[in-house]
Amino acid sequence: MFEFLLLCGVALAVAFWWRTNELKQVAYQIAKQRCDEHDVQFLDDSVVLSKVRLHRNDEGRVVLLCHFCFEFASRGDERYHGEMEFLGRRLHFVEMAPHKF
Repeated sequence: MFEFLLLCGVALAVAFWWRTNELKQVAYQIAKQRCDEHDVQFLDDSVVLSKVRLHRNDEGRVVLLCHFCFEFASRGDERYHGEMEFLGRRLHFVEMAPHKF
C-alpha cells in the first residue's frame, strides 16, 4: 500500500512539473512578444514562476493558477516589473509597470 501511495505521489509531482514547465515556456514567449510590442528590452531572458495555487475558472472547474514575473527596461538604466497569470492553460492577464520612454 505504501508503494502505491508513493508511486501516486511521484506521478502527481511529475505531472505538476510537466504542466508548470509547459506554461513557463508559453509565458516566456508572451513576455518576449509583449516587450517587443512595447519596444522595451526583455531582461535576463527569463520568466519566474512565483505562485501556484488551485483556483476555480469561469466554468467552475478547479485548475492551477500560475503567476509568473519578468523584468524589462526601456532605456537600460532602470528595471521594471511585469507579471502574468494563467488559469489552467488560459492566459488570465499580462501587466507591465509604467515605464519611461
